[in-house]
Amino acid sequence: MEKIFLDKRFALFAPFIALGVVAVMGFALWVFAAGRIADELSANGFSWQKLTREGFPARISLYMDAPRWRDGEMLWQNQGLSLTLMPFEGGHAIIDFHGAHDMRLGSSHMQLAHQGNLMSLVLDSDGVNRASFEAQQADLRAAQAGFDWRMQAAQLALHTRRRDDARHDIALTAKQPVLTQNIKAIGGGSLRVSRLEALANMSEQTLARGLAAGDVIGLDRLTLARKDLTLIAKGRVKLRANGYLDGSLDLDIVNLNAFADALVEFGLIKKRDKRNLLLLGGLGAALGGDTRDRLSLPLRFQNQKVYLGSLEMGAAPKWQ
Repeated sequence: MEKIFLDKRFALFAPFIALGVVAVMGFALWVFAAGRIADELSANGFSWQKLTREGFPARISLYMDAPRWRDGEMLWQNQGLSLTLMPFEGGHAIIDFHGAHDMRLGSSHMQLAHQGNLMSLVLDSDGVNRASFEAQQADLRAAQAGFDWRMQAAQLALHTRRRDDARHDIALTAKQPVLTQNIKAIGGGSLRVSRLEALANMSEQTLARGLAAGDVIGLDRLTLARKDLTLIAKGRVKLRANGYLDGSLDLDIVNLNAFADALVEFGLIKKRDKRNLLLLGGLGAALGGDTRDRLSLPLRFQNQKVYLGSLEMGAAPKWQ
């Protein structure tokens, strides 16, 4: 009789015991997974001052104070971040950065301040398949030898995806950006545009290690709109060992006069060169069959100089 009573009592509590065992096993697996993720980050160049783990059982959230990432000469650091992974959503991760991004590569320095930003990653067995980054009220500054520039935008978005040929597509969009540059050789200026969109591609090696001499960057399409001016470009450039760009872009220009005014305002040509550019544009339109407000011209980076058609515009930009 006592055995029957014990069997009934065990049967009554058995589901709760089983549930407790499952919960303990689940928590152990969660701790193991969270620790494995932290170990993988550390093995790939990440470090931090403090790391906390939260989110059991639905998610894995890692909170880092003063995170840093170093790979050779490349260094990135931030005030803090939260990394959230959804175990049931197949390699999907969300990252929220809590401060300005500070990036250095050799003598180049870049900083991105913002009023809010978020990053999304989709991972597979080969690494990052897709990534998206968006920042509100972005303020991006970059400096390198002889060349400083700044871009402010109401919204800045960057998206990447891996292609079948091992290259990666990179899409950049900026709403209401203000571009400011200062090149020692030709001075500087600011350019306010209403829309900036760029689609480029680069090799997986370039994306993984950063820019290096010999890399080829493909520009599939660049669209810039400003008042009456629309500029569309495509082509490819190569990064030379001397630090300059080499290559050419095909430019489609709508409103040549507005384009010349923008170049003067941005400090890329002198006022006295505007007449030569308009003359060149009118001749090119006549020979090419374009109208005077629409023109196609090559933009060449050659011998450390920039040429728009046959007009020399000054020193070519340096990539390092």
